[in-house]
Amino acid sequence: MGKGVLIRNKILIVLLTAIFACTGIGACGSATESFTDEVVGAVGKIASDMPSAENTYTSLEDVGRAMEEAMSRGEIELIFNVTGIDETDLQNIGDNFSTFWGSPLQYTVNSKLKDIEGIIPNQAVDVKNITNTFGLSNNYYVFAFIRNGMPIPEDKPHAQEIADALPGIAAEIFTDPAASDYDKTLAAHDWLVANLEYDDTTPEAGDKNGSFGAIVLKRTMCRGYSEALMLLLKCFTDIDVVQIIGSAHNIKAESPTPVEWVGHAWNAVRLNGNWYHIDATFDDPVGNPAGQVSHFFFGQTDTVMSGNHRWTPGYFPASTAENFLFYRADGLFAEDWDSFQETATDMLTAGNPQSFEVATRNVTIDNDNIQFIYKLRSDVEEIRWDEQRWQDIGVQAIELVYSE
Repeated sequence: MGKGVLIRNKILIVLLTAIFACTGIGACGSATESFTDEVVGAVGKIASDMPSAENTYTSLEDVGRAMEEAMSRGEIELIFNVTGIDETDLQNIGDNFSTFWGSPLQYTVNSKLKDIEGIIPNQAVDVKNITNTFGLSNNYYVFAFIRNGMPIPEDKPHAQEIADALPGIAAEIFTDPAASDYDKTLAAHDWLVANLEYDDTTPEAGDKNGSFGAIVLKRTMCRGYSEALMLLLKCFTDIDVVQIIGSAHNIKAESPTPVEWVGHAWNAVRLNGNWYHIDATFDDPVGNPAGQVSHFFFGQTDTVMSGNHRWTPGYFPASTAENFLFYRADGLFAEDWDSFQETATDMLTAGNPQSFEVATRNVTIDNDNIQFIYKLRSDVEEIRWDEQRWQDIGVQAIELVYSE
């Protein structure tokens, strides 16, 4: 394809030069009239092959979206034009690319052209014609099977295992067809946090750290949590959800010095008309007691998430709504110490919780001010808490240890 385009460009230049030369000397007028319909048609064909705005992208974000849409349709190749994008960025586009539908395999520059049709009005620009090839993920085949009835290829055994296990999990999670999008998403998040084990001892590469590890093995890393949440919502609901690829690090209140940023994956989900971040991995930290579910990272905004997450904003939806969606929706957001104490008292006297979560603003828990819990519950032997802090926002997840 590339060689043909280059040859046609040369023909176009030669023909135009011949016309201008003959016109200039005034001795070749009859030659211009001798062009046959076939030659004129060839010139028209050359013009139609030149790049146009319809299949030319001017930003990495547009390229990424086009690639993801192609893979979601099951395509394994995308041919397109780009202008104004550094070639190194194109080669490394997988660094910010969602792994859900698949991954780029090969990047090829077919040809370099000069725009003569006005992709950018009144400005001639250099254009590259690109071919990207992809490898489709297990998630694509599972989605196509569950939603569209397409058979899973025999050489995708892990995709088949996921597809076999997923309906039973969905039946356990989505028990109420009339539930809101918020409730369905919360149920999926809670199932993942309660049932999966974060396991960084599994091989770094391969299916174990994707949705196969999460759905079938029940142990995985961040990519598996994010792919599994997206797969559940994509296959069994109509909720808008994307996977975010970026980096993250842990922040401790007592040690605010940043540690090394490492690659990370999480999700953004549209709820109540707004996009929110959901990081099931961070809600299931290593050492978290079995079955205990945290919700700090369920329904956060860009402001809060940027405290220890990094991502390329243009690739993913912006989240600008009010933060702490879970806590606000469940009446667990305390604006000050008095409301925090009142909320904790209500929860402790109303039942027998092993743990509870309250999001607060400008409240710090310490051994002195937490004594009121011992007075409320004489059977509490120990109180443990974790605190994570961003700017003026704090959250406390309190675990109560009862005496025998």
